[in-house]
Amino acid sequence: MKPASGTVISLAYILGLLSTGILNLPTGEIPWQEYRALVTGLVVTGIVAAIAFPRFWRTGPKPRLWVAAGLISALAVVYFQLRVPQPELNDISEYVPSSNTIAPEQVFKVEGKVESMPRLTRNQRTQLWLQTTQLTEIESREDGGAISQGVTGKLYVTVPLLQGTGIYPGQIISVTGVLYKPKPVTNPGAFDFGAYLARQGAFAGLSGRQINFDEETIGKPWGWWRLRQRIIRSQVR
Repeated sequence: MKPASGTVISLAYILGLLSTGILNLPTGEIPWQEYRALVTGLVVTGIVAAIAFPRFWRTGPKPRLWVAAGLISALAVVYFQLRVPQPELNDISEYVPSSNTIAPEQVFKVEGKVESMPRLTRNQRTQLWLQTTQLTEIESREDGGAISQGVTGKLYVTVPLLQGTGIYPGQIISVTGVLYKPKPVTNPGAFDFGAYLARQGAFAGLSGRQINFDEETIGKPWGWWRLRQRIIRSQVR
């Protein structure tokens, strides 16, 4: 492959990845029609380039290379989408109430296993990651009764500072609070909370109000987190 050919193919691949921003990937919920339109548009662009460019750039790449470039850019979009984490059918994010409803905030109790050491947020709240197992609706919005069922997925949880005291990885807890999904970014360059969650394999958050501990896991077992705490305390001293 000539250097010019390699450059065209590389730029086509980069163009395909950059074009995913049009669809607000990886956090946007994209209709398949728009997704197909983008892939088709990139292929058509390659065909148009194969017809137009040789007329003005006779010493440039051959038409088949431009067609290949269009295919490469389209494949880049498909590859990127396949690499983006997707929620499972029973992911807890599927049970977040719609933001279009005028009903008051729905309170849930989420049970799961703590996956990280708690940390302090800018709002002086405790934040942790929770691998969810059970979702219970505290107050039913429908006549059919409150729901209680098994769920999966990782959850971004924040709770009041005092509620987060004594939490450690591996502990089984239940958190009562309000489920939510990140809002789309409206200002260019602003922090994309939804993209941050997606990189962590999570698609929803929980603004917690109260934590209940599983009595069987109250006794703190040995773990690397305890060694880490001792090292931090020794450094502070």
